[in-house]
Amino acid sequence: LKDLYDDVDRSETIIFTLAETLEAKDVYTRGHSERVAQYSTLLGHEIGLGEKDLEWIRRGALLHDVGKIGVRESVLNKPDKLSEEERAHIRSHPARGCEICRYLSSLAPLLPIIRHHHERVDGLGYPDGLQMKDISLGPRIVAIADTYDAMTSNRPYRKGMPPLEALRIIEQEQDKGQWDPELIRHFIKLMKRNLTA
Repeated sequence: LKDLYDDVDRSETIIFTLAETLEAKDVYTRGHSERVAQYSTLLGHEIGLGEKDLEWIRRGALLHDVGKIGVRESVLNKPDKLSEEERAHIRSHPARGCEICRYLSSLAPLLPIIRHHHERVDGLGYPDGLQMKDISLGPRIVAIADTYDAMTSNRPYRKGMPPLEALRIIEQEQDKGQWDPELIRHFIKLMKRNLTA
């Protein structure tokens, strides 16, 4: 039993070390992974997930952008529009994240979240172009939380928008194939409730 607890402690240490390494490199990412983890956990709780599933989603959300460790800082922090080459470089981060984490068996359950958080239910996402039936629940949850935080956070090239404005836009876009429609309805309801409480 002690070995099991030691493995969990080591896994948690690895997760936080990787997340902190990324945050030190990418100005935008500071706090992003923690917020995505928080929103993802809230959404998971809203749809009735158990504690074990919530913990895996939280951990996966903390590491969802870990592949950005392999992206040049000049691209991550560029204050204006990215070139096609730079955009392709950024889009490689989910696959890079899996490469970084795949040798740590304790992180194996997190790999789908790391690899598929930019997939879209209509199949137009990346890196694998998966459709909803092929994207597990964790990445579908994290994709929503990631989008919302990206919209409401300052970026090198724009100021973040107010939360209610972001939710209004997400609500308008909800049927265009980016997110799981049932999850997005739960997320909008949850966030509006929390913002007006």
